[in-house]
Amino acid sequence: MTEQTVVIVGASHAAVQAVDTLRREGHTGRIVLVGDEPYLPYNRPPLSKKYLAGEMERERLLLRSAQFYEQHLVDVKLGLRVTAIDRADQRLRLSDGAELRYDKLILCLGSRNRLLEVPGYDLKGIHYLRTMADVDGIRADLPGAKNIVIVGAGYIGLEAAASVRHLGLDVTVLEMADRPLHRVTTPEMSAFYMHRHEREGVRVLCGMSVSSFKGDAAGHRVTGVVCGEREFAADFVILGVGILPETTLAATAGLRCENGIWVD
Repeated sequence: MTEQTVVIVGASHAAVQAVDTLRREGHTGRIVLVGDEPYLPYNRPPLSKKYLAGEMERERLLLRSAQFYEQHLVDVKLGLRVTAIDRADQRLRLSDGAELRYDKLILCLGSRNRLLEVPGYDLKGIHYLRTMADVDGIRADLPGAKNIVIVGAGYIGLEAAASVRHLGLDVTVLEMADRPLHRVTTPEMSAFYMHRHEREGVRVLCGMSVSSFKGDAAGHRVTGVVCGEREFAADFVILGVGILPETTLAATAGLRCENGIWVD
């Protein structure tokens, strides 16, 4: 396949490694990388920590510099989504209407945010935290904010809580389970992280299921999070309620998907 065109869909960590491996293993054909964000592939873990806190510049998030893609002769197409895969004709349809032929196709689409679609979920000031743009939106809401509610005490929620608290805001974390990090760690570790956050002034409340979001008089911007009979004031909200595998494109193309893309 040394002279074949390889198209990689998804500007992810896996995509960068695929480029590196292809070239190191002797592929001399065309490589095209298609990403729906306007940025080169970047490291996501710092988003909820140093980048959210304003302690890391955007350029430092990049997994590889622009020179890496130039040196490896990669045709990088950013800000474009693949809307359809024609497996019979081996073509992709892009969001700008163009088509892209491939000999080999690598899907590196990762996951998407799990949405919390309760009443008021579409109010302004409700944020998810997965992309650079998500964090930029959160940072834009920081000036003048005081009370922040974070829904979900997983890694994203707790990291965001620590970062926002470090900036001097009052932070409340609401978790539906009976303890933080319920799915990934032991009760002892959950207690450790909960006490550590509480020592820093973060309020962590478990067994709290969000029933709705309250808006302002105009009904445009979030002002509170409602859990049954309790309401928590919020100048903005960060949701960290999990992720789902991004399989829509693959499933539409007829690939077998069961909580991810089925592979042999």
